[in-house]
Amino acid sequence: MQQNQAGMLPLTEKDLAYMHDQMSWELIATKKAYQYAHQTLEPECRQLMFQVAEQHQRNMERIMAHLKVHVDQTIKANVPGAQPMSTHM
Repeated sequence: MQQNQAGMLPLTEKDLAYMHDQMSWELIATKKAYQYAHQTLEPECRQLMFQVAEQHQRNMERIMAHLKVHVDQTIKANVPGAQPMSTHM
């Protein structure tokens, strides 16, 4: 397996499948935590559930950022004059 210009190995189909699964799990956890936060009447529990939801959302954003780096570097390595992806997602 060859490394691209930045020294990162390309993602395999298995890597991409795992990242897809992980993003799905993070999204489900985020939604459930927000749902629980809105259902509870206890302020401490509500605050904790919002914190949990925000952490899962940050996890999902980190995975997406990692994927973006790989996509941008793959584009640069394979297509002369190609531009990186927009940061607007």
